[in-house]
Amino acid sequence: MSELLFKDIKFGKIDARHELQDFGDELYMTSFLQYDRYRINDFLNGKLYYIYGRKGTGKTAFLQYLKCKKSEDPQNLIVFIRFKSEFDSTEKASLIQSSNKKDNTIENLPSDSNMSYVDAWCVYMVNCIVSDCTNGEYAVFKNDRNFEVLQKLLKLLYTEKKDRIVPSLKHGRALLSISSEKGFLAEIESEIGFDEKTNQVDFNRTAKKIISLFKSLQYDRTPVYIFFDELELSVLSKKEFNRDIKIVRDLILAVEKMNEISKEQCFEIKVMASIRSDVVDNINAAGMEINKCIEDRGIKIDWYHQGGDYHDSPLLKLIENKIQASEQEQGIEKTGNVWEKYFPLKINDDIDIQKYILGLTWQRPRDIIRIMSLLQSYTGKSLSVTKEAFDRIMRDYSSATWNEIAEELKLAFPGSRDLEAIKQFL
Repeated sequence: MSELLFKDIKFGKIDARHELQDFGDELYMTSFLQYDRYRINDFLNGKLYYIYGRKGTGKTAFLQYLKCKKSEDPQNLIVFIRFKSEFDSTEKASLIQSSNKKDNTIENLPSDSNMSYVDAWCVYMVNCIVSDCTNGEYAVFKNDRNFEVLQKLLKLLYTEKKDRIVPSLKHGRALLSISSEKGFLAEIESEIGFDEKTNQVDFNRTAKKIISLFKSLQYDRTPVYIFFDELELSVLSKKEFNRDIKIVRDLILAVEKMNEISKEQCFEIKVMASIRSDVVDNINAAGMEINKCIEDRGIKIDWYHQGGDYHDSPLLKLIENKIQASEQEQGIEKTGNVWEKYFPLKINDDIDIQKYILGLTWQRPRDIIRIMSLLQSYTGKSLSVTKEAFDRIMRDYSSATWNEIAEELKLAFPGSRDLEAIKQFL
């Protein structure tokens, strides 16, 4: 192929996960814009572990990039967890029941912010690591007595599936799947509140023991990277919204705790998370400050280009990267000035095309991808996009953008009538 049609350029997907699935790791990595604000090396070496920003600013894309980067070494153990997709209401309710309170259902969740599920999240992460490193492929820890006890305890605790946040609980107590391994409990049964008659343990005490055993392990050789994505709050009801504030807050704190333990014990284990800034704002508004850990160990991503020449906007460089990566994939020599080749130089009253495109966006990569994808529907077999194509996409682009903004507004305006009033006003 000597020329690349505009419709065949791989600008990406609204969801970075879909982009990886459809285009593959190689093109994803080649076309990824290593934006200066990402401070990639600080994440790779464990100095930073939170990335936060508005919806559509590329948090998932960056987390996927880090995952791909670390996956290049097959010796690394990678655990990627999508909070919003993988943990349903039942799972979250089980986490709430990890407290010793007798009536901690969603409906009866206390309004105070003192309840903590940090240890439960830490146990979940420990279980993910231990479950994966005992299949013979990875050697995260040396197989000593402490590791053996930890492995057996987790196996008895998580009888259903390893990816539960917490095991099945009743009034803060968990039923162990006692078998031939019962004998080893003698050395720890008092610490975990084991009841021999019911085969139950106090989950909070057991969680503390698991974390204590984890700290005592001897690191072997396999690096571990855990990624948490989609840390969002439910907008289905006020009760679930308040529940998620507590759960997400403690997951954020658990990420810090696991990283601190790993540093203290010289474990090559790094945990990272992407968080929407509106989630951070709502957690802080509920009187649960997480500013210290987020600001000290995180980076806020935005794409506003203040001052200087707008031609230097990173959003425009993102378009250039996508086009040149697509050309390279097709064996076409990379175009030096993609704007002259693929776009009209001026549009609507002689506005520079780059300035015009930026004016359509909310300064987010997602807006750029949405615009380019819509334009591809109207270019046919043309090498470049026309002025008319921009006019034709405006209704669809506005509608899709409003739908996304409305989803964000649900956190502040949960009533559907409120959103409709805002829409009519605008």
